[in-house]
Amino acid sequence: MRKLFLSGVAFAALAAGPAFAADLSAPPMYRAPPPPAPMFTWTGCYIGGNIGWANVSTHFDGSTLGDDGRLSKSGFAGGGQIGCDYQFASNWVFGVQGMFDGADISRSRVSVLHPDLTFDSDVRWFATITARLGYLVTPSFLFYAKGGWGTVQQRFSVTDTTSGDVFSTDKNSSGGDVGVGFEYMFTPNWTFFVEWDHIFLNHSSMRVVDFDIDDRIHRDFDKVLFGINWRFGGARSPVY
Repeated sequence: MRKLFLSGVAFAALAAGPAFAADLSAPPMYRAPPPPAPMFTWTGCYIGGNIGWANVSTHFDGSTLGDDGRLSKSGFAGGGQIGCDYQFASNWVFGVQGMFDGADISRSRVSVLHPDLTFDSDVRWFATITARLGYLVTPSFLFYAKGGWGTVQQRFSVTDTTSGDVFSTDKNSSGGDVGVGFEYMFTPNWTFFVEWDHIFLNHSSMRVVDFDIDDRIHRDFDKVLFGINWRFGGARSPVY
């Protein structure tokens, strides 16, 4: 019996030996790690469109008789923008942008000091060239401030209702532009933004000969725009 048991053990060892040796000689299995998750990047250029609201405020301050009040009006605005951004230090974005919008903002009112005079204001377009600096609250949500230069095309006129004479100035008013906004990247190539800007327009003057009046004209311009941008080349890249 003892000899039979030892024979069985020897046979089992011989049968298992090759398989065990094969396991020892086989190289270990290597499983590649999963690819890294893509990360949003804001570096690149874009083109887009916008719509919104704009307001022009014109203040008349006559050198002879004093303050003649304000002429303010809001209206629809819409246009487009083009620009480029550069993302740096992980969470910061710097960019430059040009924007052009059409508008239809017209208003008339009677002079407070001279009821025979009627003031008319008409804004047809505005444009800005700005730089902006933004901070990424999340990889896809950018909060930014911007500053630069803006210009507004405004035709302003004074009509003498007794004689029918019209005194007008049709010129571009320009000044510094400042604003804030946010932009959200909702697909690899598309972003949506909302922003507010104020343009500090330069002042001008107008002489109404019939009444021997010199009016100093002070103007301010505000706009709130909603827009969408298409970014060239995609907005994601892998990070290893």
